[in-house]
Amino acid sequence: MAAAAVAVCGASALYFAAGDERTASESTTAAPVAKPRAAAGLNVNPGDPGDETVPSLADMDSVARLLGDARRLAANGHIEEAKAAVDKAGKIIPGSVDIAQARVDIDQMSTPQYRLAQQLSRARLAIAHDDGAAAERALDAAAAIDPAAPQIAELRQQMQQSEQQEAQRKRRIAALLTEMRQAIARRDLAAADRALNEAERLNIRDPAIDPARVELAHAQEDDARSRRQ
Repeated sequence: MAAAAVAVCGASALYFAAGDERTASESTTAAPVAKPRAAAGLNVNPGDPGDETVPSLADMDSVARLLGDARRLAANGHIEEAKAAVDKAGKIIPGSVDIAQARVDIDQMSTPQYRLAQQLSRARLAIAHDDGAAAERALDAAAAIDPAAPQIAELRQQMQQSEQQEAQRKRRIAALLTEMRQAIARRDLAAADRALNEAERLNIRDPAIDPARVELAHAQEDDARSRRQ
């Protein structure tokens, strides 16, 4: 009798233990909770009601393109179009920290201080590349924003100095190419080559250089032919 009771108790214990194991197994195999968007590599604001959904790759690509377009538009002064692009991105993925940052950036880019600095930077770059027309356009745009900005007068003076130096360089190149042709005429090809090389060192992109190089090459070919005869 006692043995039977012990057997019943043991069976009951095994039953309940098995039930506990089934419950634990079922709890571990429950449906997984959706990952927040931040875990998918997208910055979102804390507490955003859309955090429990992961945006698609297509949505993230669209937002990236729109934010890139927005910044380019703002950099070119098209502020309203830039803001419209950011608004469109915000409808695709609400609550993105990247979109919020883009709004802040575009607001800064719309200020007169930013636009003035941008035009002055463009003028400096154009002057460095001897592009007087582009420098003049940038300085005119800067003057329209703040005509009293002291950098405008400084850059105009720098541009004038650069133009004077370029004019002197062109005159020197022209004199050297004349010297080259005179040397070719007296069949002193070594002197002609020296003159051309010096002109190239002054500005190899000068439009007069390539025709002069062709002239010297023809003279050298003629000289080589006459030596073979």
